[in-house]
Amino acid sequence: MNEQNGKLSAYFPGLVDVCKNDDGQLLYCTVQDGHLVFSDQHTTDTETLTIPDEQHFPFLLPRAGEVQRYYSQDDTTLYDDLLAYLKRFSALDAEQWPLVVYYIFLTYLHDHRDIDYCGYLLFYAVPERGKSRTGKSASYVSFRASHLIELREPIIFRYTENFHGTLFLDLMDVSKKAAQSQSEDLLLLRAEKGVKCVRVNRPDLGAFLDTDRYDIYGPTIIATNEQLHKILGTRCLPIIMPNCPGDYENPRPELGLELKERLTAWRAKHLFAALPSLKPLEGISGRLWDISKPLLQISMLVKRQSLELLHALRRIASDKIESRQDTTEGRIAAIVKEISEAGGYDRLEEWSISQGNILVRLNEGRAEGYKTSPQGLGLKLKTMSLRTRHVKGYAELMITRHEYRMLLEQNGFECRELQLSPNSLPEKHEEVQLDLREVESSRESGEGQGGNHDNLPF
Repeated sequence: MNEQNGKLSAYFPGLVDVCKNDDGQLLYCTVQDGHLVFSDQHTTDTETLTIPDEQHFPFLLPRAGEVQRYYSQDDTTLYDDLLAYLKRFSALDAEQWPLVVYYIFLTYLHDHRDIDYCGYLLFYAVPERGKSRTGKSASYVSFRASHLIELREPIIFRYTENFHGTLFLDLMDVSKKAAQSQSEDLLLLRAEKGVKCVRVNRPDLGAFLDTDRYDIYGPTIIATNEQLHKILGTRCLPIIMPNCPGDYENPRPELGLELKERLTAWRAKHLFAALPSLKPLEGISGRLWDISKPLLQISMLVKRQSLELLHALRRIASDKIESRQDTTEGRIAAIVKEISEAGGYDRLEEWSISQGNILVRLNEGRAEGYKTSPQGLGLKLKTMSLRTRHVKGYAELMITRHEYRMLLEQNGFECRELQLSPNSLPEKHEEVQLDLREVESSRESGEGQGGNHDNLPF
């Protein structure tokens, strides 16, 4: 047994993957001086690591000879072949495919030192639209993917700690399952590198010895019939499955093995290279930028379909803004904009708005049982990081020009351009109409570093 030879380990920093040779022996694959090295043990300063038996791996292992072969040559058709493979099993809208393809590439570099976030790839639709089929076909070629049909903390902890791979969560209602298993924090934090989940497992041992900390970061593919909780949704790259019935193949792990081997060789070539750096792009900001940036960096490495990927990300950004504007926070931002522009207050450096005025407009058209209370509005303003004060018993919202512009930008509203007139009073009844401007995708460009990378074509 391998246990007799050293500590069992299927992952360590710098490992390309565990591969299998022609004799069925499992070998660590690493890169040394630009060459692939295969060995049955790995020695650190403190211990010797050996590989668990193959039965403990819930995914197919790449063949060492094939990984070596693809590592020694230029694989210029990998993107196209990966796309052709995926299209055998399901259908998506044309602009959605680059999201899936580049996410699969990202799973092979999610532990790269230059990548800090790995959002979730979400397939969402009513039953019988091909969510599970698409998720399975993608997971079978992703890095160390495990297909889970249940959401339990111990399983997620062990799979993440032991394999540092991809999880495919194939559940009817992911948010409900997470709430039932009290694992909401795992899903919310799995997208960010470095976050640890703390659990007290041995209270009888006392301080320090009673606690374990689990690494939960990693790629996640989700297929679900029900809409996710809005907070969890901010970590997702959503793909709403189109209604495209057809005669598709059934995905099986062995059908993706060759692509896994090619992707493993691609991982070996780029795992230690500096990734291109990018500035935030117009129209993509906040958490969406955090989870979009790695995909754009990957696209610069692959040098294919970058513009299509950007279009898909901009569409997601637009959809998220529309959804945000339908929330209470979005409606409050719209009301603040209406009042500020009508009164000309946005010409000033700082101004105040009666909370009573906001409340009246917020409750317009609402049934009596669904109206927001003054206390509820005050609490909501505080959660939006907006300042309030009370003057002679009346509540006011205090806002500066900078805060105002940020509020509108975060909720998808344009701020009209005005010359500041700090010495003049605003006109009380001025009303200004402003058309939202289209964001032109060709105005921004990324900047590459750390290698001969072309700039993104946008």
